[in-house]
Formats: sequence, structure tokens, C-alpha cells
Amino acid sequence: MPAALVLLTPLVAEARATSPAEVSFKDWTVVCDNLRNCEADGFAVDEVDKPAILRLTRSGAPGAPAGVEIVLLDDVGAISGKPLALAVDGQPVLTVRAGENASARLADTQVGPLLGAARNGTVLSIRLEDNEVGVVSLAGMVAALRKVDDEQKRIDTVTAMVAKGPKPASAVPPQPALPVVRAAPAVAQGGLPAKPPAGVKALATKAECDIEQEFDTRKPEAHRLSADAVLWQIPCGAGAYNYTSLFIIADNKGGGARLAPLDGADDSLAVNAEYDPQTRILSAYAKGRGIGDCGQSNEWAWTGQAFTLTQAASMPVCQGQGDWPTSYQAKVE
Repeated sequence: MPAALVLLTPLVAEARATSPAEVSFKDWTVVCDNLRNCEADGFAVDEVDKPAILRLTRSGAPGAPAGVEIVLLDDVGAISGKPLALAVDGQPVLTVRAGENASARLADTQVGPLLGAARNGTVLSIRLEDNEVGVVSLAGMVAALRKVDDEQKRIDTVTAMVAKGPKPASAVPPQPALPVVRAAPAVAQGGLPAKPPAGVKALATKAECDIEQEFDTRKPEAHRLSADAVLWQIPCGAGAYNYTSLFIIADNKGGGARLAPLDGADDSLAVNAEYDPQTRILSAYAKGRGIGDCGQSNEWAWTGQAFTLTQAASMPVCQGQGDWPTSYQAKVE
């Protein structure tokens, strides 16, 4: 079973899950976003010699097809353009041409036959000529695909992958509208204080951040949000591959200091965070382990009142997955 990722530790406290679906079923995990776009990933069981990922993606649009991609995680050399034979429990199913980056995308006409064969199987194997180059567990696949059907409101329709029914594609509701976030105007960054004033120090201390301690040579940083508002980024902890910052807003002299509101977060802490005053975007990236194959990332836009969530991605299990599925998205204007 894929290694679990625990995000809510003091070091990597991050925005709460914004995905309507972020759940695992045995060796499969599902992440959907606020537009009902979903990704389901199947992994190998632990300690398999040739692990691979079976990745299914599907838009929340009523008539959108499902796309399936095979990703090989072990180094198998240059395989672009070569045929990969897919078999379920040793029974050949189909052959697909490898693309670049040790991956292969199935044609639309191949998706149905593969999923049909896999739903009653236990293991998907991928072979290049006489060599097995990848293995994916199928335990949990049916439950994962049913979850995608449910999140995309395809249950009992002809568009469902598992929970099929007689209802037409028109019974699937349209996707929700993409939220729009209006960022505050950019402001010049001149005249910033060199050190945190007393009011900022006091609030950081109250939040249990030692403002006098340096974490991995990081020091407090100031960014101007407006003529009379300054955003302070205070180092608040560090580990091998994550560092935590506390964000505080105050006036130029430290008056009215308050914790910066981060939409969807339990507090004003963010991991591996940076603020860009030109875009007004505060970004964070919490790695579940050093190679960055699991964790959560978030982006917030400063609106003049708060930091509003505009983007989130998450991979809740650590199994070599480099591209994290999107769990929330919005348009920034």
C-alpha cells in the first residue's frame, strides 16, 4: 500500500484540504478540484522492483472522455517510440507506444478495454520486449473510479466509468464557474523598515515564534502591501527540507499588528513560502519528503483585505509522483 503522508505537523502545517475529494482506496488515490476535474492514480505496492503509476485524468465537463497515462518510475533507458505491452494478471490486453519521459498515453479507444480488463484484476504489468519495466497494483481501482464518477455527478449516466446507468450525458450538470479573485494593485517597495518593530515582535512571540533565532540563515523580511501596510515574513521553524514562516501585517511602525489571514488555513503559518510584491501572490510548498513526490502547494493573492486562495495542488501519498494533481483553482485579475 502506498506510503501515507502526514501533513498536519507543527513544521508543515498548511492550508486545509480544498479538494472536494482527496482520498485513498488501498493502492489508489483520488484528487478532484473545485471544477470537478479529477485525477486517480494507481501505484505499485511497496518495495516492488519496477514501480509504475497508472494515472487517469478526466475533466468535469459532461462529455469529457477519460484519459489514461502510464508513468514508469524506474530507469529503463531511452524508450520513446517503443511498444509497451500491458497485461492484467499475466493476460495481454493491449500495446501502447512510449512517449517521452518514460511515459505512454493511451489512445481514447484503448481506455475502455484497459479499464474493463483491469477492474477484475489485481496487477497491471508493463513489458518492453522481454523485460518487465513497470508494475501497478489494481487494488482499490474500482472504488477510486467510482469516487470520480460520484464527484463528477456521473452516477447512473452513460458517461460513468464504473457506476453506469441509462441516463444521458446531458444529465451530468455543467462544471461550476471558475472563481475570480481580484488582486490589489502593486505598490512600490520603498521605505520599508529594516527590522521588525516592537508590535510585530510581540505578536510573533505570542505565536510562539522565536524572532531572534535564525533558521537556516533566514531572517525576517518586509514587503509593502500598501502605503500604510507592511507584510512581515518571520522565520518560525526549519527541518531538513521544509522551513516555516509566520506572516504578520502591521503599519509602518508596527502598530495594529495582526496575523495575516490565509484563506483556508488554520493559522498564518506557511511552508517554504515566498511573497512576490509584483504579482501580489504568496506561494507555499510543503514537501512530504525530500524528493518532493508528495505534499501540498498553495497560492494566495492579496486582495487588499486578505490573502485569498487561488491555486492548490496535493499528492497525499509518497510514491514517486512528481506532478501533483490540482485541488483548487481560480482566475486572478
